Amino acid sequence: MGNCHTKKEYNIEKCCNNKVIYEGAMKNNKKDGLGISYINNKKVYEGQWSNNMKNGCGTLYDSNEQICYIGNFINDKKHGSGTEKQNQHILYEGEYIEDKKNGYGTLYYNDSVSVYYEGNFSDDKKNGNGKIYFKNGNIKINGTWQNDNLINGSEFWENNNIKYQGLFKNDKYFGNSSIYYKNGNLYYCGGLLEGLKSGYGILYDTNNTVIYEGEWLNNEKSGYGTIYNNNKIIYKGTFKNDLKSGKGELRINNIYYKGSFLEDLKNGYGTLFINSKLNYIGIFANNNKNGNGKLFKNNKILFNGDFYNNSKEGTGILYYDNSDKILYNGSWSNDLRNGFGIMYYKNQKILYKGNWINNMAHAYGEEYNNEGNLIYSGEWKYNSKCIN
Repeated sequence: MGNCHTKKEYNIEKCCNNKVIYEGAMKNNKKDGLGISYINNKKVYEGQWSNNMKNGCGTLYDSNEQICYIGNFINDKKHGSGTEKQNQHILYEGEYIEDKKNGYGTLYYNDSVSVYYEGNFSDDKKNGNGKIYFKNGNIKINGTWQNDNLINGSEFWENNNIKYQGLFKNDKYFGNSSIYYKNGNLYYCGGLLEGLKSGYGILYDTNNTVIYEGEWLNNEKSGYGTIYNNNKIIYKGTFKNDLKSGKGELRINNIYYKGSFLEDLKNGYGTLFINSKLNYIGIFANNNKNGNGKLFKNNKILFNGDFYNNSKEGTGILYYDNSDKILYNGSWSNDLRNGFGIMYYKNQKILYKGNWINNMAHAYGEEYNNEGNLIYSGEWKYNSKCIN
């Protein structure tokens, strides 16, 4: 008795409504060999079969009978090398394992020509080394991925200059890393969190000159830091919300200030120097002398009293130039003697005691000679005695 061989045969399989659902080779009533499957008279697969399942090389079609995949199958699943398409555009070329991108592959922009990503995949996600490209073909990112998230690498500008080098977290800059200007010069070097400057870091201008060195929080200067201009320190001290706030030292041109700041302005107690000479010690508000303070001239005290918006306002003592001797002690308004006050000779004897208006004796007042003897008491009008 001879051997019995099962032969393949061409067949057409239909469903209950007499629509063709398969045509092609069969073996033992199972799809085997080349064949085409249909749904509602539309081609969904054309290629090789084995044991009633897609096995080997084949093509999948979408609902418009346009190719959506060409490649290899094992047991009805994309497995091996293949090409995925959408609307006649190539989306992906590379390796598959059990219907998922695994191994080396390439993703494209929707023009089917420009590469978007090439590198390694695992379970449909970018995993391992890979590169992302601009549409012009230049590299945008060269790095390492984990579960579709970039974890470290280099990012580039479209002109091929490096833009960033370091760690990534949730696709954002992270850790101690470096960011660069488009011209290739260093922009920032230091700590980053959620893509924002955080922790200690150094900021540079486009000429690679340091403009800030210190602490950051959420992309704003926060904590202690130093500002530079043309390689010279113009401020060192504390910041809050990108503004000078707290204790600090400010140097601009011929002015040096050491003291308290609030929202980028001199506020609170501080010391002011002009042309390296002491100018003022006392209270500031909104960059102005405001409150009690001492005014100096040639490093000698000139005035000790109250200020408002840089003007003498309230009570205070005015001294003779370059001397510790009192010239005037009394009330002030708009930087002038106004109200009650006493003026002194240099020998500290009283010259005038009484009322003032805009630096002039006015209303009742008393005049004395330099030996302390009263020579006039009565009314004054704008520095003139009212004598009948």
